[in-house]
Amino acid sequence: MISRRKRIRPPRATPQIGHLDSLAGILAEMGAVYREMRMGTTKLDVGTKLVYVLSTMRATVETMVLERIEARLAGLEPQRVQHGYQGSGQSASRPH
Repeated sequence: MISRRKRIRPPRATPQIGHLDSLAGILAEMGAVYREMRMGTTKLDVGTKLVYVLSTMRATVETMVLERIEARLAGLEPQRVQHGYQGSGQSASRPH
């Protein structure tokens, strides 16, 4: 049998932070900080700094996603040429 003391978790000294490796996780954390500032559990000056850092992280994640998309498009470009498609702005024509 587990004693009652072991079943009760002590309060965390550090705040619980979600996953910050995705855009959704960063936005959720920004929302949590905003709610903490509104409730008064986080000081406005501290919360503002946290949201600034989260905004920078958001921009970084967005840049990484754009770089992945650009790499995928660059990989598709040789396939367009191979199948006879013309460059952008021109109508696509295939040899008959």
